[in-house]
Amino acid sequence: MGDDFELLKSARSGSPEALNRLFARYGHRLLALIRLRMGPSLRRQLESQDVLQQTLLKAFKRFDQFDGDGETTLMGWFGAIARNEIRDQAKYQHRKGRDVDQMMPLDAALELVDPVRTEVSRLQFVEDARRLESAIEALDEKHREILLLRRFEELSFPQIGRHLDKSPDACRMLYSRAMTALTIRLQRQAHG
Repeated sequence: MGDDFELLKSARSGSPEALNRLFARYGHRLLALIRLRMGPSLRRQLESQDVLQQTLLKAFKRFDQFDGDGETTLMGWFGAIARNEIRDQAKYQHRKGRDVDQMMPLDAALELVDPVRTEVSRLQFVEDARRLESAIEALDEKHREILLLRRFEELSFPQIGRHLDKSPDACRMLYSRAMTALTIRLQRQAHG
């Protein structure tokens, strides 16, 4: 987090360039986290990019609330804001009486495109991201959740334990099983 720490210090001092660089650095993973947390049904109704934009906007407005105490990573903080935004959006959509499963997909963009990437590598990145997303979505709920908390939100095992009401050791074991299940799914996709 060395470079991130300096960017964070600059952003807190009011540097819009540093804040933009932090958001650009975390945008890809945050968008992937949002898409996975939304699931295919809610993605048919809401654009993941819109949820990302709202999440980053809220993070920007509340940036002084991030304490960076070492226990919560910046990605974990972004992830918590995203989780709340998704929950609020889902509640709003359901209050409006919309049937999420009957709606047409709106979300066309999978990720924020780095302008430096060549078109071929960008297409490969998009395909790899879609395969990973598909494999994670196919996992059972407990495996999917622990992967999101550990790999995307960067929570520690004690933090995950508090979130899931399990011991840190039980979380480590669950994470290990989830990674094994994910590896098997990815291998099946590659060979099948």
